[in-house]
Amino acid sequence: MQILKTPWKDNLMELVSQSKKSIKITSPFVKENICNELLALKKRNTSFELITSFKLLNIYSGSLDLGGLESILKNKGVVKNFPKLHSKIYLFDDQKAIITSGNLTHGGLLNNYEYGIYTDNNEIVSRVVEDFSLISSNTNVGNVKQADIDSVRKILAKMPPADSIKLPRFTPEVQDDSFDTIEIQVDVILSSLSGWKLEVFKCAHSIPQQVFSLTEINKFEPHLKKRYPSNNTITDKIRQQLQYLRDLGLIEFLGNGFYKKLWK
Repeated sequence: MQILKTPWKDNLMELVSQSKKSIKITSPFVKENICNELLALKKRNTSFELITSFKLLNIYSGSLDLGGLESILKNKGVVKNFPKLHSKIYLFDDQKAIITSGNLTHGGLLNNYEYGIYTDNNEIVSRVVEDFSLISSNTNVGNVKQADIDSVRKILAKMPPADSIKLPRFTPEVQDDSFDTIEIQVDVILSSLSGWKLEVFKCAHSIPQQVFSLTEINKFEPHLKKRYPSNNTITDKIRQQLQYLRDLGLIEFLGNGFYKKLWK
């Protein structure tokens, strides 16, 4: 076991270049330049999976680069969305692990004061691999696809520059439920969606509370039935569209049939 403190980028890149089978990472914040460096060092046949927090606020504020995710997808990697993610785990061939406070960003690797450990202890690494697999296979975790990135780009293109609107600030002493939501003119989102996504989004938006239940949104079934009279599986379609909205970073699955709107 070894303690890792900033800068630890060289340690990461060396382990990336040595990995022969797989690289698995959880990191809420991701920057394109770091992804490109990592992918350039990765062996061609080494699989790559990233679990991140694909929220509109993270993308809009510049904490999560769409270009980095695109680079991973273009290199046949896998990107998954877990909105609740805070952990930073780096796994190499399921035999070596880094557990740290550092994101996959320039600051997280070089500038910020980050602290973590490297280990190749079989027992510890096996537990980390198991936990990673549990997150990756969780039904509340979605796959980020190129189509999702394209849709988010359309929304971002209609929004003002990030420095021209007030973004939420996090205060450690106070739990602020609005920290991961973004204030946005709803017309921007409405004009970027179509079909079922648009209709279910409008239903969710009309619910006053930021957190709503599946039962609440299913009450819109008669309305949606009028819009799509030939569809006989409206409730299943609602659930499916909520998954799509999650994959666009607009909704967070809270579990037990509850959802959180990430806009207001």
